[in-house]
Amino acid sequence: MKKVLTVVVACVLASACSSSSNDKPLEVTDPFRTWGAQFADEAKIAANLQSSSVSPKLPSQLQYQLLSLDRTNRIDVTEKSPVVQFPEGNSYTAALLIPDDISQFTFHLDSLVARTVFVPTAIFYDQGLNEVLRIESTTLDPEGFLSMQQAITPEQAKQARYLLVYSKANEYGGKTELIDPKVVYEEKTGGGLPSAFKYYSKHSPIGNLDIRFSEVLFSSSFVTSAEPNQNLTPVEAAPVKADAAAATAVATTTTVAATKAPSADMLSDTETFYLDQISKAVAQDDLTRALNLVEEAERAGSTKAQSHFMQQLKKQQQQ
Repeated sequence: MKKVLTVVVACVLASACSSSSNDKPLEVTDPFRTWGAQFADEAKIAANLQSSSVSPKLPSQLQYQLLSLDRTNRIDVTEKSPVVQFPEGNSYTAALLIPDDISQFTFHLDSLVARTVFVPTAIFYDQGLNEVLRIESTTLDPEGFLSMQQAITPEQAKQARYLLVYSKANEYGGKTELIDPKVVYEEKTGGGLPSAFKYYSKHSPIGNLDIRFSEVLFSSSFVTSAEPNQNLTPVEAAPVKADAAAATAVATTTTVAATKAPSADMLSDTETFYLDQISKAVAQDDLTRALNLVEEAERAGSTKAQSHFMQQLKKQQQQ
């Protein structure tokens, strides 16, 4: 599959993208992050990925990484990422968890374009792993990213809980053509110089993603099902936790509603999921992730997350 796109990016001038006259990988702009993805043998990885020796996992078997609302999430899809079988074939996959109680947001995903590029497809799932929304459309932006952006409606945001990002197997072996910015300039100025080279970014099963959220509305825990549009608090560039003043204001304006209909406890299936994820994080000595999960679970109404974390920590120390 071949895509033809026009872009004015520094990576072309720096020879970070591959040339038809020289396919050897050259300098990349961020070697600490892109070295593995940009200098890997993408054809060999794609072939290995579709071999019978690979055992794909089901979405229900994955360990999900909780996304942050207050910063850009850097997600590297590598050969160590879980493999999931999609209709188009096997793909290394980013398995991500959407924070609770978001009533509306805009989703942004950028895939780094250099010598190679991971062509993303994003699928949002509900709590039962039923598909809520699929995003496939991407554009090549001037900063050197293959980007997608999607406004998530309140109804979709209410259902969205999990996010899988993968690359379709029929994209492997394809390439995206980049036009030399010098040629673009000459065409605009009427210089008419012929293009000496054509630059391409090869499609790869692995790559580097940036994921972030904007225009987020955070649903108050006091909102009842009978009044779904009340008490929505916008989340800015700060962490998900509302500050004390905002929390007090929300509580004051909803005292009557809260008295009539107290907020429901966390569903047992949701609680079980959180406890299982906390156990896995502790077992892998990833205490930062475990603590983040505890905090997220308690915000969502869990009464067992903290004690479960302590139990798992003691058990881990005794081993």
